[in-house]
Amino acid sequence: MKLRHMRQMPVYLKNSAEVVGKVIKAVIGDDFQLSYIVIEREGNPPGMILSQDLYLGEEMLWIRDTNCIKSYLHGEELSIYEKKLGDMVFDNKGRELGNISDFILSPQEKKVSGVEVCSGAIGDLLHGRKELELEQIYWTSNESAMVDSEGRESRW
Repeated sequence: MKLRHMRQMPVYLKNSAEVVGKVIKAVIGDDFQLSYIVIEREGNPPGMILSQDLYLGEEMLWIRDTNCIKSYLHGEELSIYEKKLGDMVFDNKGRELGNISDFILSPQEKKVSGVEVCSGAIGDLLHGRKELELEQIYWTSNESAMVDSEGRESRW
């Protein structure tokens, strides 16, 4: 599941199938785990749902009860998603592959399993966007990464 597709996804209450809100954003921690999501709720201020209280499906998210929705007042959190989006990615020979355009989240583990790389409009149209496993990515600086075919531990 790509993180950009999570935005505007409905969050359902499991037993009643009632929509309790829509996702505004997902916050990814420095460990590449989903920390929480922020939802907008009709007639209520935005709410926050911690990862452990959230169940991810392919097309929707659900919670067991509304007690897990916590108050959220526009926090100043720094999600690794915002930090790494747009980073340049190079292959092991130094050739530019493109920019990180999205994270791919494993619904079962609630962890980033890979990244999507955009190589530009023409390249994306001709060849599609590349998806790389997180284990292949080695951040060489705060703005760039290399693809490591041997699979080093991801760090930035």
